[in-house]
Amino acid sequence: MDSVFSYRKGTSFLHTTLHPFTKMVMFLVVVILSGLWLDIRYLLPLLATGLVLAYIARVPAKLFLFIVLALGLTWFPTVRSTVAQARPEYFKVLDPEWASTGILTINVPFLGLDRLGLTYGSLYWLAGRVCRFAAVVTWGIVFLYTTPISDIANTLYALRVPPSVVFVVQITYKFIPYMASIINQIQDAQKLRGWNLRTLNLVKVFKRSLPLANPLMRRTAMIVEQVTIASQIRGFGSGKVTPLRDLTLSWLDKLIIVLFIGGLIFAFIAMAIWRAGMI
Repeated sequence: MDSVFSYRKGTSFLHTTLHPFTKMVMFLVVVILSGLWLDIRYLLPLLATGLVLAYIARVPAKLFLFIVLALGLTWFPTVRSTVAQARPEYFKVLDPEWASTGILTINVPFLGLDRLGLTYGSLYWLAGRVCRFAAVVTWGIVFLYTTPISDIANTLYALRVPPSVVFVVQITYKFIPYMASIINQIQDAQKLRGWNLRTLNLVKVFKRSLPLANPLMRRTAMIVEQVTIASQIRGFGSGKVTPLRDLTLSWLDKLIIVLFIGGLIFAFIAMAIWRAGMI
């Protein structure tokens, strides 16, 4: 997981040519569109473009296992949402008759649940959900893999973002992979002592998690203290911060920004008029 959130030096134009602000705009537009669109036919180009950029940036293929891992961890809410999409009135663009064609459904005449199960429409919705998540994560990996945190921070400072907000961004950028490594270290140390969490008994799960929770809480307290001292040493909150990088953009940066923002505006108009991206 550490590699997913870490910058790696490279020679691609994403590393050396594009301004961090340009990559921020690109990623933000993709996140907005992915949140608005439900139709996989619109989401697939976003995912495909992200994969092309990942190939250009030479992102290691193993980093994309994070997508599979995250989808596996969220299987329950995904399945729950999927089986709840069986009612035909949920579909405004797709043919309701086709979308509501049952594959494996059941009628639940209480609690207002009505019809639950798998239909062509619910599977279509599921495909869009998976594609949406994969697209956002792919673009996020490309952005973080090609942009050092120092450039991100200085760009935010140049945009006059409050230093406290930039500080939170920096801490989050470093904290998540660091805590993941700490958890792995504690797990490895406890396994060497014969610790094992695998059991179907919830009471035993709680008891067996204590050898992991106790050292993790102690390390978390130590990290908080270290962050506080480091913030004071670096003068956090002492006054105005001067960015080390300005917002001078090349013609390529300006062209990409115009295309992405123009595409976002057009997407809003198309959604309002033609329901583009909806199902």
